[in-house]
Amino acid sequence: MKTKLLPLVVACMTASPAFAADPISNLFDEGSFKGQFQLFDFQRDFDGETTDRRDTSLGGLFYLRSGEANGVSFGGSFASANPIWDANSEGIYGLVGGGAPGSIAERESVNRLQEYFVSGNWFDTKITVGAQELRTPMMNPFPLRAIPFTYRGASVKNTSIDNLAISALYITDYMGWTEESFVSVSEGIQGELARSGIIVDVDDNPMLALGANYTLPIDAIKAKTSVWYYSMQDVYDQYHIKFDLSGELGATNWYFKPSYLKQDSIGNLDNTAAQFDTYQAGFHLGMKWNGFDATVKYVTTGDGNIIAPFGDEKVIIQQVVQSSRANEDAYGAQLAYRFAPSSALNGVSAYLNYANYQVDGDSSQDIDETDLSVRYDLTEYVEGLSVRARHAIVNYATGDDLTDTRFYIYYKFEV
Repeated sequence: MKTKLLPLVVACMTASPAFAADPISNLFDEGSFKGQFQLFDFQRDFDGETTDRRDTSLGGLFYLRSGEANGVSFGGSFASANPIWDANSEGIYGLVGGGAPGSIAERESVNRLQEYFVSGNWFDTKITVGAQELRTPMMNPFPLRAIPFTYRGASVKNTSIDNLAISALYITDYMGWTEESFVSVSEGIQGELARSGIIVDVDDNPMLALGANYTLPIDAIKAKTSVWYYSMQDVYDQYHIKFDLSGELGATNWYFKPSYLKQDSIGNLDNTAAQFDTYQAGFHLGMKWNGFDATVKYVTTGDGNIIAPFGDEKVIIQQVVQSSRANEDAYGAQLAYRFAPSSALNGVSAYLNYANYQVDGDSSQDIDETDLSVRYDLTEYVEGLSVRARHAIVNYATGDDLTDTRFYIYYKFEV
């Protein structure tokens, strides 16, 4: 696929009569380079005998983009996460390499080409071939560690109709948080099932996806809808639908975000112990007023666990726990506040986030989590600099309770 499409893009670039109007020098003159340096410290402490975890990493993400010449452009990025010291008495957290989370091992640096692609932009359609970060509901950067996920294949996005974006994906491989080489998406599914105790072979097929994002052209409320379909032959199909509605109510702004996910194993996988047929449905309902943002959340999940190895838009996602278990109902509430630019704490924002997870008929599986996050944007003093602290308290009806503490320092730049 990669070797056949790349010559096609080059041929389109050189054959078009518009090429003379877009000299190759545009690739360099209109290019950009941006990124961020980052220092992270993540620590997870368990109340029982489970091995505590801690990693401290220094690195960053660096993105290079060319300009366009006759609609053709190039891009690449580099990602790095390097251990500052080894906490040999504690397990690996997962910011850097060296072993599975929780294992006692020497930490290793992760340095990799995050992206390398060529894009063609013609007739309101952008085609990208190569390694690239994706931002779709069930296949996205999954930015929970030092380095986000990245994918290899082809993506297409068309915006020729007002307020409508239609996208398609053909993805063969991906890299997770700490990998330095691509592996097939089938291995990602197989690994997700293995973490649930199900060991099966998964057919090596690409992930195909088709999605549409539409903004309704109405003035009374803001209304957006997203519909996506993903499929891996002989593995599974899934549909994701989400609405984003918001409007004004006096001095407040309200919003309502319902979503529905359906997942089904198909073909060969459906004939194994890994077969599943499940769904997840829920919503966020909230109000914004004078710097405050209050949200309530509810989600229910069907008879099987949610399979999401490539990032996702589960209804409730917290620092440690997410809504994903079979026959689970979860209830959450979040209160956020951003200090006004005119206040002494300009640049500070914070939130308190709580959720309770219950599996139908089995109280021994109950979980509750409380998160606290504080972020300070220091751009007023040093452009591009920000710091963040997060702390989670997780209580399990059975098993080790834990606390999870994370510190972040970011320095963003653009050339």
